[in-house]
Amino acid sequence: MSLRTNKLLMTVGGICCVILVVEVVLLVIQGVRLSAARKGYAALCRSRERLVQRDPYPSAGNVRRVEEHLDDLSYYIGELAGELNGDPFPAEAIEAAEFSARTQGVIERFRKKAVQAGVELPEKFEVGFSRYASGGAVPEMDYVLRLTRQLYSVERVADVLVQSGVHSITAMTRDVFEVADPDTPRRRRSRNLPAARKLTQESAASWTGPGGLYYVEQIRVTFTADEKGVWRVLQGFSRAPHFMRISAFGHRTLTDIMQYSPTAVKRGGESDDEALKYLAEGILSGENALSRPERIIAGNDRVAVELAVDVYHFNPEGMDE
Repeated sequence: MSLRTNKLLMTVGGICCVILVVEVVLLVIQGVRLSAARKGYAALCRSRERLVQRDPYPSAGNVRRVEEHLDDLSYYIGELAGELNGDPFPAEAIEAAEFSARTQGVIERFRKKAVQAGVELPEKFEVGFSRYASGGAVPEMDYVLRLTRQLYSVERVADVLVQSGVHSITAMTRDVFEVADPDTPRRRRSRNLPAARKLTQESAASWTGPGGLYYVEQIRVTFTADEKGVWRVLQGFSRAPHFMRISAFGHRTLTDIMQYSPTAVKRGGESDDEALKYLAEGILSGENALSRPERIIAGNDRVAVELAVDVYHFNPEGMDE
């Protein structure tokens, strides 16, 4: 065998050895990776087994955190319930025959407070209970609870108005729910009271909260006051011991001076209205122009205000749940 042939064989053998070494190295590396993958897979299987063998949710940590939050929430709800029931509706039972006298007593107390505070009232002011106050009607026993709650609501609203120092109270009404049911058998009753019907969920209050959590009685009132008096009324409802919410508000000035709009006043020089010319030339421009506070033309006039006040009565049993 020639020397050239031996060199060729040696070269080929060397290349094969190198390839073999590389394959062995790669095989070792892949073996290590396979071993690591098997260990990771085994760990995942063990973790899955632990999860399968225990209650999947909630975990002990979640239960502990929820219990801590529940204690905080229970404390907050207790504080809120105490504030909302700061002036609760007295739920003592009264007989139907006693309601007329109670109505008269509430109206009489209200009139005395109004006189002492200088609040003007209409000559006949029976706050939606005329059939009971002056008519002497005896309500159906099914009606007594809501009528008493409405009477209490009227008294709470009236207290706010009198304490706020309004000029006059011209009207106060409630939701009249005592209506006749044509299917109700005829019976002897007061001539001033229609035939009764059984109270339904819709007639148990102006509206009812979910699960009987609260009952809302809406009282509508019209009064007159100056601007500061109106603000005192709004603030009085917001800080009253009993929880009340103003759901509707409307007002109008009792003078026609507001028909002079600022735009019309600015064009006064182009108008034939002498008053507008005077306003435009005398107070809006020039050396004698008045400041903004001095240009108030209706701020001290009384305004007539119409309110719808929602009086909330929370059910203590429902709040305890």
